Amino acid sequence: MIRAIVADDEAPSREVMSNYLRAYCPDVEVVATSASLRSTYRAIKQHNPDVVFLDIELPDGKGFDLLQMFEKINFRIIFVTAYSEYAINAFRVNAVDYLLKPVRIDELITAVDRIRRNISSETDNESVESLIRSMRESLSLQPTVVVSSIKGFEILKINEIIMCKADGYCTNFFLEGNRKVVSSKNLKHYEELLTKKNIVRVHHSYLVNLVHVKSYTRQGEIQLSEDNRAFLGDSFKSSFTKLFSRKE
Repeated sequence: MIRAIVADDEAPSREVMSNYLRAYCPDVEVVATSASLRSTYRAIKQHNPDVVFLDIELPDGKGFDLLQMFEKINFRIIFVTAYSEYAINAFRVNAVDYLLKPVRIDELITAVDRIRRNISSETDNESVESLIRSMRESLSLQPTVVVSSIKGFEILKINEIIMCKADGYCTNFFLEGNRKVVSSKNLKHYEELLTKKNIVRVHHSYLVNLVHVKSYTRQGEIQLSEDNRAFLGDSFKSSFTKLFSRKE
């Protein structure tokens, strides 16, 4: 059996991953789940797993910070992330497995197959250290998000996004320089990606970047950079006011 730990700060994500492994990778035993760096560290020490499914974003730090807590990494790592800006190229360059959320079953099975084939070989600490350096360099750059469109994709800098507006099943991105990008994915998809990046839902049809908020009125209109405007829905007023007050 392959002994696994699932580390993710969101309980539904831990449950989904554990269920997928039980259903589609029956030789993988989830010996523990964890929701933070510290609890993951303790679980690894206690259970000595073969592989850790490691979320990049944890409440007490970045997932890859966990690797620096060990003198020797004697377990395999499969990084799991919803944020495409988090050094996907670094994963590829250093031959480290990763899964993008929402996790696809076929990609999970492929990742586990690679672990199964290499289970008896030693983990390459030099590659892990190289990965950490690459990721730190990547994360020091301005965060980005990959936006899917009918033509392919575009990489947008988070700080350049002024607001996002729903347009049926699509999303319009309004950017600095009076630029506009139309995505083929819906607003809910980007709300989940951008909530932790200072971009918040203010209306069923709008996300706004708090960095670009200039003012808002009691009538529910939010003034943004470059004469952009969004509407503030009644159910979002309380949470928006708190976030905007925190920003001042």
